[in-house]
Order: sequence, then structure tokens, then C-alpha cells
Amino acid sequence: MKINLKLDVSKIEKDKIKPRTYTNKEGVNVTTQDLDLELVELKEKKLIKEGDTWIMYKTHFVAHPSVKNADGTYTNGSIIGDGVVFEDRSATPQAASPTNEYPEEEINPEDIPF
Repeated sequence: MKINLKLDVSKIEKDKIKPRTYTNKEGVNVTTQDLDLELVELKEKKLIKEGDTWIMYKTHFVAHPSVKNADGTYTNGSIIGDGVVFEDRSATPQAASPTNEYPEEEINPEDIPF
């Protein structure tokens, strides 16, 4: 499954961007600017839009990581984006028609005790 992410970069907290230095295979020191984010799956996907042959759902959100406070509680990071998936309508399973567990032909009315 492919998840498309869309981030509102204006919501990125610049103080969360941290420099990281490492030595690569060639022995050269490299410094990068890293930003830790969390991709959180929604409990239930949400319909965004439908087309003739496709359906678009929001399935995730992207946020700065939660932070543990001194008292043991957590402060959630701010949400900066969404994750969406497109589903092909032809691949979406159709609801099966309910089957009758007791077809009338198999029930003898004389066997009913009332």
C-alpha cells in the first residue's frame, strides 16, 4: 500500500530541527539537519473524496513527537500533515448479501413447539 503524505511546512517547529554529524564510508564528516516526526494511523479511515473509479481516504496524520513531562504525563506534538491513500473502486470488496441461516424449505412448521 502506498501512503501519500502532505505536510504544511509552515507548521514545522524550527527548534525541533537538530543537526547530526557522522562519518560516511569515505571517511568524510557529514552534517545533516534532522527532524523527527511521527506517522500515526487513525483508528478508522475517513472518506475525503470519491471519483468514478477511485476513493480517497485519510488514514494517518503526521505530528511532532509527543514529549514526556516531569510528572509522567505526555504532551502531544502538533499535527503538521495528513496521510492519504487512494483505493480503486474495482478493488473495493462489495458487501456480501446476508445468507439466511434457516431457509424456509428446511423448517417443518410441525417441529415448532408453540
